[in-house]
Amino acid sequence: MLHLNSRKYFEECNFKEFISENGGSTYASTECETTTLYFEIDNKYLLPALERFVAVLTEPLIEKEILKQWRTTIEKDLQINLLFYKNIKEQLLSSFAQTGHPSRKFFKDDRILHKDDETLLDEILIFKRHHYSAHRMKFVVEAHLPTYILEKYISKCFSDFPRNKLLSDDFTIFKEGSFHTPTFQKMYTIKPVDNISRLEVTWPMPSLFDYYLCKPHQYISWIIEHRGKGTLTSYLRKKWNCEVTCNNESSFMHNSMYTLFNLTVTLSDVGLQHLEEILDAIFSFINLLKEEGPQKRIYNEIHKIKEDNFRFLNDDKAYKMDIMKGTYVQNLSKKMHFYPSRDYITGNKLYFAYNPNYIQYCLNYLKPETANIIISCKSCIEFNKITSWSTEIPNELIENWNSIKPLPDFHLPLQNAFLTYDFSLMKRLPVTPKYPIKLHKDYVSEIWYYPNPRFYFPKCYVYFHFVSSLALQSLKNTTLMDIYCNVLSYLLEEELYPATIAGLHYEIKNAEKGITIKINGFNEKMPLLLTTIAKYIKDYPILVTKDLFERIKVQLLNTYYNSFMDPRTLVENVKLSILKFVHYTFVDIHTAIRTINFEDFHDFVKSFTNNLYIQCLVQGNMTKNTVKENVLQFVKIINCNPLTIDVSDKIKMIRIPLGTNYCKLKNVNKFDATSVVINYYQTNIVSIKLLMLIQLIIEIMTANSLCLKSSSVEQAFNDVSFSIKNLNGILGYFITVRTSANKHTTEYIDQKIEKYLQEFNILLKEFSEEELNLIKDAIKKRWHQDCYNAKLDVEQNWNEIIQFEYMFDILEKKERALRNITINDMREWFAKHIMNKSNYRKLSVQVAGTNENKKEIMKPNREYYIYA
Repeated sequence: MLHLNSRKYFEECNFKEFISENGGSTYASTECETTTLYFEIDNKYLLPALERFVAVLTEPLIEKEILKQWRTTIEKDLQINLLFYKNIKEQLLSSFAQTGHPSRKFFKDDRILHKDDETLLDEILIFKRHHYSAHRMKFVVEAHLPTYILEKYISKCFSDFPRNKLLSDDFTIFKEGSFHTPTFQKMYTIKPVDNISRLEVTWPMPSLFDYYLCKPHQYISWIIEHRGKGTLTSYLRKKWNCEVTCNNESSFMHNSMYTLFNLTVTLSDVGLQHLEEILDAIFSFINLLKEEGPQKRIYNEIHKIKEDNFRFLNDDKAYKMDIMKGTYVQNLSKKMHFYPSRDYITGNKLYFAYNPNYIQYCLNYLKPETANIIISCKSCIEFNKITSWSTEIPNELIENWNSIKPLPDFHLPLQNAFLTYDFSLMKRLPVTPKYPIKLHKDYVSEIWYYPNPRFYFPKCYVYFHFVSSLALQSLKNTTLMDIYCNVLSYLLEEELYPATIAGLHYEIKNAEKGITIKINGFNEKMPLLLTTIAKYIKDYPILVTKDLFERIKVQLLNTYYNSFMDPRTLVENVKLSILKFVHYTFVDIHTAIRTINFEDFHDFVKSFTNNLYIQCLVQGNMTKNTVKENVLQFVKIINCNPLTIDVSDKIKMIRIPLGTNYCKLKNVNKFDATSVVINYYQTNIVSIKLLMLIQLIIEIMTANSLCLKSSSVEQAFNDVSFSIKNLNGILGYFITVRTSANKHTTEYIDQKIEKYLQEFNILLKEFSEEELNLIKDAIKKRWHQDCYNAKLDVEQNWNEIIQFEYMFDILEKKERALRNITINDMREWFAKHIMNKSNYRKLSVQVAGTNENKKEIMKPNREYYIYA
């Protein structure tokens, strides 16, 4: 619809073109019961956009050429769907429904590909007249405009929207027993499209939309997915390194006709050898839920967690990202179809009313004899030399699962010690510091504190940087550090899962000089969380086992393999290994992991905390005294000695030789046609003025990159991006292009980038001071918006601390520098450093995809060379 023109505006461009020409974007999606049409645009074009939107919906012009494009698009979509496991699984499940059931049509309804244009057009128009009626549609608009203006726009555009008063299709006959069929109640083995093995158990239920106040199936999912002590996930992780999820909320799995309750176990190689035992454990845990029955304590806990998270939603990063991407508006328009008006916003989020009868009603459907079991396993399929097969579930297994007792390891989730009850805010200080202040410094640690008056929430951020002399000593130590972070995260997961669901989050990552631990959430139980993490670090040598080490080692081997199989990751990784004196590629680390044994790792764990320097930033709703007391207690528990080196030394960078330097590799994945080129232009030692000058150039490049994004299919690049980077005190900028080797060589891409720079030089000469001021205003507006993002504010301060720069007023300095830069400054700099080859330092890192047209088998990468 969004690509069409209308009778009213047939002499103008179509709707999508109008939106694009005015700096906006469009999106459309079709699910099992809804179609969503979405657009975003600048406020000043909202009214004409709405007028054209309504015109397209009411009087679209559908030409035969459009129909041909639709056929091609749908055929392509049907093929793309087969590349994703979720789509394959849902397509398979849909085929098990009753004959004539609507769900059987959605994934395979390719009738439009085989009908003549006239018949197809007639059917489309009949469908449109039936369903595109005012009483069947929900509309949401969000804009930074007064409410009365929005009401005026909507009244003007939608008051005469056609209303046919026809009822929606009646699917009442399918409300009972949608999937009570012999084909559903079987065990299937299918070939995965990825390298992940899965065991899926799915039970059919009636539609649960009417039970949304209680959410009985989500209550059951919450317990099954719980990763704390005594749970199914805990048991399967410890026994066979398997993970458990419930995937019940897509429009196919949960709609107005039925609910499919799904439990998915992601299988390790070891888990694949114990499928029957895993199934026994699943039904054993379900029988525990049935024996214990609905628990009001657990329901109330879920209710409180959801209420607390919703109450402070505006401070949640994911929520803000949803708002930015328009996801919130899209989801709200869908929810308006399924919930009463009072629950449009909260209907799918909150638990309103405990009803044990509804929960028991759902538990009663979790029977072995009605279950569908799907095993997605590449090795099983390859062994049998077929793509899929099915079998009846033996009666003896069903009888066993019906009678199996709960395992001794199992119990319901314990009471959550991390729930927040005190949401009080600390008193505002008479004089609030403008930047973080140093509360403490000694030979072992430094503590920075900032209450940040802009964000008045009962939350805080606590970041730690453990600087270690071991980090940069060798490839082996870098690899050991990575294993250290992953094993520690695993050890903490079961203990701290209650904290994560109660609104306290933590992240442990490998860093350039050691490791970082980032914690954020409600501040009342933050001291308990800090103490728990510190004790686990202290007791690490006792807690880690050889079995756990080997398990994490296998996971990391897979992770790094998948990383360097992705050409975008590979090219970034190789680039850094060239530019930095000390940086190891994922290929290097993957190789090193294989050589490390448990004794090596155990020795590293014991020595890691011997000598450390710990940096800490606390930002948010916590007083000075509380901060100092808790952080010093944290450091005391770890009990480390000071470092014997200068922790502020920067990692050295390579100065690229004058001229152009190349590093070219073949894509490690010989079946991937993706080619990626990163051209890096090294400039000079960082200064605020240079940083802002290049930032302005990048902004103009981004806004004027059309000559790198040709509109013709033959010339199109998949992706073009521009970025600036301060690499350990050296500034440079990157131009990254991704395309297909079937279309272009990497040499052609490099030439195209250089041609673009020549054209950009001409563009700069024609660029006016007024146009530059508009770019400056856009940057300052973005900075202003960033100031109201709590996490981003913390990250900016944290970056200054871990870099030992402490330039917390960098934004003010950037604003001053930005104000004073003229278009002539930019022209002179660009001519001197980019156009003048005597000052030109360029590194081009290229990963060449496999050209399917040449049908050549590419050998795996062994090494790469840099040459001038």
